Amino acid sequence: MLSFTNGDIVRWLGEFFWPFLRTLALFSAAPLFSAVAIPVRARVALAGVIAIVLAPTVGQSAPLSLSWAAMMLTLQQVLVGLAIGFAMQVALTAMAVAGDFVGVQMGFGFAGLFDVQSRFQVPVMSDLFNLVGLLMFVTLNGHLILLGVLVKSFAVVPIAADGALPPLGWHALAAAGGPLFEMGVWLALPVVAVLLAANLAVAVVSRVAPQINIMSVGFSLFMWVGLAATIALVPFFAPAVAHMIDAGLAAAGAALRGG
Repeated sequence: MLSFTNGDIVRWLGEFFWPFLRTLALFSAAPLFSAVAIPVRARVALAGVIAIVLAPTVGQSAPLSLSWAAMMLTLQQVLVGLAIGFAMQVALTAMAVAGDFVGVQMGFGFAGLFDVQSRFQVPVMSDLFNLVGLLMFVTLNGHLILLGVLVKSFAVVPIAADGALPPLGWHALAAAGGPLFEMGVWLALPVVAVLLAANLAVAVVSRVAPQINIMSVGFSLFMWVGLAATIALVPFFAPAVAHMIDAGLAAAGAALRGG
């Protein structure tokens, strides 16, 4: 006859609870998993399933109790999960930055849509680039790669009292934002260059034929030229998103290892 003690139950709950916290924190910040379209109950249920699968493989546990040490360990697990998810979220935000640059040059700076990912109103082209980047992220198995980073994070940052992220890790995570946003500017640069040439052409026409209404002609011209340049840029989205995923993984690794 099987018998369980209170110590066994507390140990089993600890083996499940700590990976569950880290996974749930990851889901609250990572792209795709943090989308509003995914219900909170489904997110919690998925985190529970992953924690059940990870519990035997992690090989680490800490007592689950109402103590100061348990509260600090809870905060540590949440911060580790948030750091991993935030690193990948910032990497994919480079797509939205590129779309924002393109949209402003096309004249869409005043046209906005409600983005279901960020829960804010964003420009049309920024929302388009963001959705395309998210689609490429799923196509390139970025969500599975992110779960793989979660599994490896238990070896780098174990579940222990001294398993907090080092201060240099937060500094590395913050420093990774600059190159990632620079990547978005480089992605939008070809379209911006084409629109700049269109602006110069319109300026020349306005000098040659002042009777032409540049405001009415220029807006539609910039829109169609920008759309054509964006369509020509689509084949480069896949390698750009793949590079962003690599940069996000590097940022997450730097945050976990402390630089």
